[in-house]
Amino acid sequence: MVMGKKVLCLLLLAGCNVPAAPKSTGGITPDAGAVCPMALSILCGDFMSTNIEIAGLDGTALSGSFVSSGSTLPGLSLALSGDVDIPFVAPASGRVVLIDRYGTNVLTWMDLSSGKVLQQLAIGTGFQANPQDYIEVDATRAFVSRYTTNPSPGQQMYDQGGDVLVVDTQSYAITGRIAMPEENAALNPSPSGTNWIGSDVVVTLQRFSTDFSMVGDGRFVGVSPASNAIAWTVDISGLQNCGRVYVSPSGNVGAIACAGAPNAAGTGFTPSGADIVLYDLTQSPPVETKRLGLGTTLNASIQPSLAFASETSIFALTYGGTGSAGDTVFAVDTGTAAVTPLASETVPDAYGAVHCSPGCGDVCVVSDAQANALVRWQFANGTYTPLSNVQVDPTVGLPPRNIGNLL
Repeated sequence: MVMGKKVLCLLLLAGCNVPAAPKSTGGITPDAGAVCPMALSILCGDFMSTNIEIAGLDGTALSGSFVSSGSTLPGLSLALSGDVDIPFVAPASGRVVLIDRYGTNVLTWMDLSSGKVLQQLAIGTGFQANPQDYIEVDATRAFVSRYTTNPSPGQQMYDQGGDVLVVDTQSYAITGRIAMPEENAALNPSPSGTNWIGSDVVVTLQRFSTDFSMVGDGRFVGVSPASNAIAWTVDISGLQNCGRVYVSPSGNVGAIACAGAPNAAGTGFTPSGADIVLYDLTQSPPVETKRLGLGTTLNASIQPSLAFASETSIFALTYGGTGSAGDTVFAVDTGTAAVTPLASETVPDAYGAVHCSPGCGDVCVVSDAQANALVRWQFANGTYTPLSNVQVDPTVGLPPRNIGNLL
């Protein structure tokens, strides 16, 4: 959340004024012998309803409606809302996990092959917790980041918020919480995206006030699954509103994109607080090695989603409204900071997320809500060659918004 190999795709599609939810088209059988990751997850919609499609990386549908907000599947006692997300890190269990966020605060586990609902778990603990991400840390536990801090805690177990919940993924129960740090009384920690750095789970803290009128400088923390405690903290001075930490193919380099503070008009973000920052992940805590200067170079805010196309090339997005009328797609060389423009839209909030598959097809995709498509490039020898767009969700016809991983 930011204020304001054969690969399959899991598409979460949401919309208003759309036909009744289609009957489930069932699951797919994973390839147990696959060398590369087996799935992506792409969230689409307008926060009114939800449909999930499984498709190939090229956008070809394999199961047009895996599950939807209109489904009455056995076990789906809490209907899916329109504000649903999916984990960035593929669940090691192979299960499909849905994160129903603000207003619902529920996790749903499903079997990918059969499409059956395995279990649901309410994780709001008495308030609007707004869960953001889910990452399985071993065979029996997952961490779940909860964005909201409860203004009136103490009514039930684990109701403080602004934390990472510990969830038992076999008994489907909350077993603990890990408080996230915030020393400024005017701010909340605002935990959001997660990822792995070595054996630690890295959690980004966006550090907003309750009314979003104030924001602190960027921060991310490393949480040890062995101790269920924070192992280290990294501050990002002078930059605000940062996304998750992404990891290069070697695992040695990290990158985080920061959008900057909301502008005075409330219509966008401030480029002076925006950039992509690189880190040496061979050290613990990670050590900052370079700022690419992109907020200034592009006169634009950088969107939180980025991807490594290779060890030295990052595929990323800007927000429209400052340096350009609409969002843009660009690549940047991590050594020289040279920027290669790749695409643009005519309105803000068209592009939502990116994904690259280095060494496993080497295709980079961006979700384009305006085009209602996945826009794609083939990456080879340092060059991005455009491929044809792939229209998504032929059943419901709603636009893609976000990209995660499934298997």
